[in-house]
Amino acid sequence: MSTRSEAPAAGGRTAATDATSALPQVSVAPPRPAAIGRPSRVPVPDAVSLTWYTGLVRRQWWVLVAAVLVGALLGTLRTMLLVEPTYTATVAVLAPPVSLHSGLQASTPLAGSADSAAKRRPRDSTMDTETQLVLSNEVLSRLSTFPGFRVERQELVERISMRVPPNTRVLTIMVRADSPAAARDGADVLAEAYLTLREEILGGIQQRNRESLQRRQKLLQEELEALPGDPAELTRLTVRTRRQAINREISEVQRQLSALDGTAVQPGEVVRGAGLPAAPDNPGRQVSRTGGAALGLLAGVALALRRDRRPRRLRSTGDVRDSLALPVLAEVTGRRASRLHAYRRLRNLINERRARTLLLAGAPTRDVVELAHGVAAACKEGGMDVAVLEIGARAAARSTPYRVVAVGVDEEERVITAALARARPDTDVVIVTGMSLGEADSVGGAVGCDLTVLAADVEHVLDRELIAGVEALEKVTAAPYGLVLIVPDGSRTRRGPGLSRLRGRRP
Repeated sequence: MSTRSEAPAAGGRTAATDATSALPQVSVAPPRPAAIGRPSRVPVPDAVSLTWYTGLVRRQWWVLVAAVLVGALLGTLRTMLLVEPTYTATVAVLAPPVSLHSGLQASTPLAGSADSAAKRRPRDSTMDTETQLVLSNEVLSRLSTFPGFRVERQELVERISMRVPPNTRVLTIMVRADSPAAARDGADVLAEAYLTLREEILGGIQQRNRESLQRRQKLLQEELEALPGDPAELTRLTVRTRRQAINREISEVQRQLSALDGTAVQPGEVVRGAGLPAAPDNPGRQVSRTGGAALGLLAGVALALRRDRRPRRLRSTGDVRDSLALPVLAEVTGRRASRLHAYRRLRNLINERRARTLLLAGAPTRDVVELAHGVAAACKEGGMDVAVLEIGARAAARSTPYRVVAVGVDEEERVITAALARARPDTDVVIVTGMSLGEADSVGGAVGCDLTVLAADVEHVLDRELIAGVEALEKVTAAPYGLVLIVPDGSRTRRGPGLSRLRGRRP
């Protein structure tokens, strides 16, 4: 019975196995452990960050300032050379109000509408009327007879401007001319011609008003005499009302005649005479200067963008910070103290990040190899078992207290990876060097190493080369930890503030 009971079970397992084997098999690779000390990278969006613009201004600020200054200077020179200077003289004239109409006409009703009294009020001149008198043909003809103003009437009108302060009867007249003396004389002549014309016009208006009132008075007297003289005949209310209205009209006319006889013509007077202009107007100077500065800024931005796109050398930590987000770990100069500081700084970094493999890549390769051997010597002094995997070196190139593994420069990537795998179990730290920026070997080596540090010679490496190398490493999630600047003997570099603070600490 055991045989019969096991057979179906075995058959069931066989069917299950066959069904499972019929399904497509998907191989899932185990996740690759993260390298020790390698910072995580967040995908960078396509949009340009604000820090790029601030970096552009910081790198090309002198270009922008110079362009703005040159644009403002050219705008000022344009105004000075192409626009003739003009001068404006100002004169203030008091224009007292004058009745232009008596308000009483032959058509005024003797009795009727309630607003008849309002219609009989005299109408005074307004300041708009005064401005029209200034621009009248008589005044402009008088002004055009003087030197400097013998131009067309339209141009003469454009040279005259007026302003009236609120709630006043003071008319401020401004006259523009090519010279200060001509402007002052023109303002005086214009004010004199305006007051003369005003006196003539207002005198004629008063005379016409007087004649109109006298005619009105005579008409009312005749109408009053035509009414019946016997009070007994005034039987109707309308007749008495008409006599009263005529008497009121006669009284009003006599009052206005007395006011006209007792009032002399007031043509006005000059409150403040025209003085000699102290400086030219040049109304377009500010506009030209501002416009020139704006155009200069646009040209400066275009020039700054063009200059910033050119390849340039990285000569300071500030240049590195402006080009890419990569910290400067150390600076290697011709002095022995700076070299020892850089070696110990990288050794301490290896211990801090607990890295077993370090990739030192950069340009030129010869200086990077020297840096790698210096770091290896510092690690050896610290009691660490070190091996240097040098790409493109000969077997007996040098005698060192640490092991040097030479790999041919033409070897394939798998050979380099195999050499790294053989050297790693027997040592504490393996330093891989001899690779240039952007090469496929350096990218493959960075993937197999725990820590990647770049080195750049300030006289040979351009920012575009360094950016391309960093981007190539970031694409394979092997972003470099930092950068070492190499300054050859005789070259000068600008030290950034962060590097000076870094040099103050002992490793």
